[in-house]
Amino acid sequence: MKISIAFLIIAFASLSVLGQAPTLRIETETPGLPSVLFYGNVKVKPVRLRPGTNQVITIDDIDFFVQEQYIDFLGRFPDSVGFANWNLTLNNCPNGGFGEFANPQCDRVHVSAGFYQSVEFQDRGYFAYRFYEVGLGRRPLYKEFIPDMALVGGSQSPAQSDASKAAFTDAFVLRPEFVAKYPGLSGQPLANAVWLTAGLPGSPISAGAMTNGQILRAIAETSAAFNKFLNRGFVSMEYFGYLRRDPDTIGFQNWVDTLNADPNNFRHMIFGFIYSDEYRNRF
Repeated sequence: MKISIAFLIIAFASLSVLGQAPTLRIETETPGLPSVLFYGNVKVKPVRLRPGTNQVITIDDIDFFVQEQYIDFLGRFPDSVGFANWNLTLNNCPNGGFGEFANPQCDRVHVSAGFYQSVEFQDRGYFAYRFYEVGLGRRPLYKEFIPDMALVGGSQSPAQSDASKAAFTDAFVLRPEFVAKYPGLSGQPLANAVWLTAGLPGSPISAGAMTNGQILRAIAETSAAFNKFLNRGFVSMEYFGYLRRDPDTIGFQNWVDTLNADPNNFRHMIFGFIYSDEYRNRF
């Protein structure tokens, strides 16, 4: 199901520059997914209507909330079976699924957590994320992660997923930042250097006859890398998914510290995002 969107365009006289009204422009982050409309430099908040009615759709509506989880975290529109199941789940939750701890096995936090914890997201979104931490020693920026997620995410068969990951890996080691960080390195020297960048415990992998792409991917897919960057990745992608922006420094560190102190406290973080004014005002 794709909920139709009607844009309410409001003219802002104060935005006029040199007597000329600002222009409208549409920005599309991921082809095939909803675009964003701007009037000058101001994002236009859309008015979403139920098809054939004047009924306004909000983020409080269960079907729209579920659809946004697919778009924000899986980079695709819902499949019919999954969409129906999540709607059924949330429709049967007490109090419409609202709240933080009253019904932890049946609420909006539980549903949203299901997307981040899904195999589809962990195996694709977090896959792409780790290449930055492991290979470049830094977190990806929002503007970098969104197109990377599109390359390895979406609705793919296992064979398609393997092919997209291989293509992503081979292209990543050709990026100027990676080449500049490891000039002329390959084989075991590259494996040693990447392992050091990632700051992983133990001894580096044995590179053998691996290509540079295979070396980077092998390190990124070690359990050591998966576990080390999980909380940082979780927090980063909460900002990417819910707020569609890079994390602010203080907020990012506070949430990472919270998860490091108690990894099971992820519900509190998700609650903080989905009930924040910034998230709700996106819609």
